[in-house]
Amino acid sequence: MIKNEKQYKITRKKLLSLEEEITRLKAGREHLPAKDELLLVSMAMMRDQMEKEVATYDLVKTINAGVLEERSIDDLPTLLIEYKIQSGMTQREFSQKVGMKEQQLQRYEAENFNSISFKNLLKIIHAIGLEVTVRGTMRGKNQSIA
Repeated sequence: MIKNEKQYKITRKKLLSLEEEITRLKAGREHLPAKDELLLVSMAMMRDQMEKEVATYDLVKTINAGVLEERSIDDLPTLLIEYKIQSGMTQREFSQKVGMKEQQLQRYEAENFNSISFKNLLKIIHAIGLEVTVRGTMRGKNQSIA
């Protein structure tokens, strides 16, 4: 997932470069050697993945909804990143808003918030005014825990 404007610009630049390389490799040849065919397949898969990520970032950026889509607690890191993208804040602005050093927030984002303490996670959630609702369901039962 593209997490910020810098990654977005880098991905778009790499995508253009990849397109040029695919065009160059195909240029003037009807039949390619097997190794070039494999290379083209690999490059096409990379291009498709990058195009998806760019399109997703563009979509998240243009959505201006007050309510983000409901999802699993496991997707909380993505929710935080989407909030930042939708708000149009830079990494610096976001770090200032949540009261953290920019580098620390970058580390958290880079590892999908896996190493963040619960205390710091709550600090971010409260600072941005994000309301999070958790609903638990016992496995094997049809009861919800409120």
